[in-house]
Amino acid sequence: MEDKQGYKIVPMLAKEKEMYKFYEFILKQGYSIKIFNKKQDAHLYKYFLPEIRDYMFWTFNLRDDKKFKAMDREMQAAVCNNYSCTIFEKGEATIVAFHTGIIFAINNSSKEIEKIKEYEDMLDISKINIDSSKVYKVESSDLESLFVYVITLYKYVMLSKLNKLMEDKDSFDKNRNAFVNFVQEIYSKKITENLAGNKMALDLEHKLGLDKLYIAVDNKFDLLYRNIKLDSHNTMFRIIIILLVVLIIIGTINLGNYLAY
Repeated sequence: MEDKQGYKIVPMLAKEKEMYKFYEFILKQGYSIKIFNKKQDAHLYKYFLPEIRDYMFWTFNLRDDKKFKAMDREMQAAVCNNYSCTIFEKGEATIVAFHTGIIFAINNSSKEIEKIKEYEDMLDISKINIDSSKVYKVESSDLESLFVYVITLYKYVMLSKLNKLMEDKDSFDKNRNAFVNFVQEIYSKKITENLAGNKMALDLEHKLGLDKLYIAVDNKFDLLYRNIKLDSHNTMFRIIIILLVVLIIIGTINLGNYLAY
């Protein structure tokens, strides 16, 4: 996973609903799930705060790694599907896959990336305003810096995805829940107590324009919410008017019948 010259990261996007299929696909490509060990990877375990560890590195809590490795691909993929993020590795190449369908290929060759893009449910990431040809570079060679970068980049790509999803008025409730969960689970969380790590994250957030993007998504959410409430109010008002008209007509008919007698 580690490269003395740093890391190159390529973001990709797959369908969110069936990520277990992607996990199966990537395992068939010869990747294996990265099993983190609290002793061997103590530097990572201590560096990241507990909520970030649970979100990013669930295999730290794996009780029986031998039993897990003995599972077939389908079973391993099913287990991965229960977690927010799974990390796969093959030689120096790494795949970081989030349950939201956001994927990062790290230090993969161009040929390897093309193979990954052959996955049947891969989407065009440019449709959420992410440059599909851009390669993000991490100058530092340590894993701590790599994952601080990945977490921050994930926030950026996820906000870009939510910004696009908010255009779908019919899926408002679903997208609202996704936005709230994202903010509560990862966006609002501090990554580390390490000063250099926090500075790196803040610098990258500024470079990516994360605050502006968050405000844009939040404003779009509020506007859509108000419009839906207004539409609901107008619909209810129209229903009341129709009912009143119907009642007046019925009353007029009844009055006419009464006078006729």
